[in-house]
Amino acid sequence: MTHRIAGLLMTLTIGAGSHGALGQEQWSTADDVNYSVTIEYIAHAAFQITSPDGAQLLIDPYGSREWIGYDFPSGVKADTVLITHPHYDHDGGISRGHAAPWPGSAKVLRNPGSYVARDIEIQGVAGKHADPYGEEFGQTNTIWILNVGGLRIAHIGDNGPISDDAADKIGEVDILMMPIDSQHHILKADEIRAILQQLQPSVIIPMHYRLEDLEPEEGEPDDLGDIDGWLEGHHNVRRLGSNRLIISPDDLPESEQIFVFRHSPLVTRPGA
Repeated sequence: MTHRIAGLLMTLTIGAGSHGALGQEQWSTADDVNYSVTIEYIAHAAFQITSPDGAQLLIDPYGSREWIGYDFPSGVKADTVLITHPHYDHDGGISRGHAAPWPGSAKVLRNPGSYVARDIEIQGVAGKHADPYGEEFGQTNTIWILNVGGLRIAHIGDNGPISDDAADKIGEVDILMMPIDSQHHILKADEIRAILQQLQPSVIIPMHYRLEDLEPEEGEPDDLGDIDGWLEGHHNVRRLGSNRLIISPDDLPESEQIFVFRHSPLVTRPGA
């Protein structure tokens, strides 16, 4: 896989987006702007992906105040919703009887297979939820791979170690969204290293960690650590100034980088 660099340009644009975002990191070159993909981090393991054609995917929305102590923002747009597994912090809380937090017109995908959403090719690969969680639903977990705007993006949900068979089906990816926290709630340190070796991402986006400004009390939620403890000792870290990144294939770094997003400004502490 060849990653091209064409004079990386980063600008900060202040303005309102589809989530009312306060700003965005815009990484694109003039001749690639029509092929850019927008990645928005909502919070926890939830992301919104917008394709060059304007298709909007919502991945793993969480249920409000289920284990994590904050709410899912209202009015998030989506044509298609991808669910990795039926846990309340990944399925919008519908497994706990919550109303779905996505538009009623959205197509919801849960199972492995090949799908198309306008200009996005979607592949679901069967994985396994990390031990010891998810036994009530057979520890199923669908790893989602998106081919969009010339990028290959993977969201692994709460998958544990990735089998060789699953890794072969996933292939190398450009951008990898994976659960990482300082207490190793889902993946142990050696398991993280093994997955990175298997999939060879250019960009690693940590998710599924305690957001300290939303949950300032240590130990809440139970067994979930922050991201800073894991980042210690890593020198390839870029802390983004907002929850939104616009990126094209030419913007991929030459060597592996960790991108740490801010959560959506629409996600706030209850009562704030």
